[in-house]
Amino acid sequence: MRPSDLMETPGTSKAAPESLREKLARMVRDWSMECTLPKPADFAALREHAPPNSRIYLSALPDVPPAQLVEIARQTKAAGFDPVPHLAVRNFRGGGEVREILHSFREEAGVERVLVIAGDRSKPLGPFASSLQLIESGLLQEAGIASLDIAGYPDGHPKIAHQDLMKALHTKIHVARANQLEVRVVTQFCFDVKTLMSWLMKIRFDFPDLPISIGFAGPATLATLFKFALHCGVRATARGLGRGLSLIGNLNSGATPLRMITTLANGWPALEPYPFKLHFYSFGGISKTASWARSLSRGEIELEKMAD
Repeated sequence: MRPSDLMETPGTSKAAPESLREKLARMVRDWSMECTLPKPADFAALREHAPPNSRIYLSALPDVPPAQLVEIARQTKAAGFDPVPHLAVRNFRGGGEVREILHSFREEAGVERVLVIAGDRSKPLGPFASSLQLIESGLLQEAGIASLDIAGYPDGHPKIAHQDLMKALHTKIHVARANQLEVRVVTQFCFDVKTLMSWLMKIRFDFPDLPISIGFAGPATLATLFKFALHCGVRATARGLGRGLSLIGNLNSGATPLRMITTLANGWPALEPYPFKLHFYSFGGISKTASWARSLSRGEIELEKMAD
């Protein structure tokens, strides 16, 4: 007798296996999205396509004044969503600037969590060279921010060795938790699902209860995807794109991450139970990304072409 047979009782039957469409809908539920300087039309699109209170991550740009970032976070909150601003620590000249923007985020935009990153500057403007330094500073708790997101890099980082990257991630998680901060990892997008699954399994083993938002590049042209992959240091070979993406019509009209997400869904049982969610980068436009994510969550995306 198999162990599973012991779980059955007379008159009962096993539940019907979950279909791929149902798996996808469950995976995409409560998705989040990253936006850069959303405009009024973008908020209208988000209200149409995204679930209320969805987490909207707001990119930090070096040349955007802090007051403008606070205003965008305020507009995001007013539109009915949960703003999660990026905090690029190398952009700040000192703790006073960080303290000021954190208090503004909290008091004017109702921000409850931030995503802390080092930022793209090769040389910091002030004392913060790494996100860990800000996590250790106590400035987040002082401003009433109790939830923290940090970046994960399944595909690696062009300037940091893999072992150093994983060590830094572990340290930030442990330090954040030691400082009573609720921590979530949001991953950079990549195009190789085997690399992604391997990274997720490793993190699952090390941190069984750690929430992770898995990043995917939303619908966009291949030229746009290559551009952002180059900018973000993500490997984007033709082979990798072919494995991870589904073309929309032809090479010129664009691609979606459907193939990669479908492959992940088929391997999902190996990752459960685990607090995963999906996160979309809106490289091809906020409205297009939100509309596509909603369609996927509702089971409205054609899947027959995924058979190969």
